[in-house]
Amino acid sequence: MARYQQLQTIFTELITAYGRKDFDTFETHLLPDTHFEWPFLPLPDFPRSMVGSSAFVAASKEGMADCTPYGHVVDQFYEMKNPDWLLVEYHTDSVHLPTGRCYANTYLGILRFEGDKVAYWKEYVNPLPILEVYGADFVNQAAKGAGQ
Repeated sequence: MARYQQLQTIFTELITAYGRKDFDTFETHLLPDTHFEWPFLPLPDFPRSMVGSSAFVAASKEGMADCTPYGHVVDQFYEMKNPDWLLVEYHTDSVHLPTGRCYANTYLGILRFEGDKVAYWKEYVNPLPILEVYGADFVNQAAKGAGQ
């Protein structure tokens, strides 16, 4: 299997697990010291970057706890010149259980792999749907404590 197809398969598996809140399977696709970045902060007090798969999973569990599974779906892959990098568009569609409001968002991920594990993940996410559903007062304590 060509490297590009391999990365597509890995990403599809990991984002599908993530969207189901299957964090154990999701985390098997990450290096323990995976570096995460958000150029546009999902929440006002969210860190710009975070290191560590366990820190990211803890923040994700807290952030996704009040929603139905996000159901991440890949929209488009883009092949990169460097075979260890992947550019991908994906989206979510969920319900925030306390309010019954729809949470839907779109994402652009830029990932670097080492072997079959994610080593680096930069995610562009629109913060407005998050603020509209969760409210400006929502604080993700796990993320806040894990930031760099």
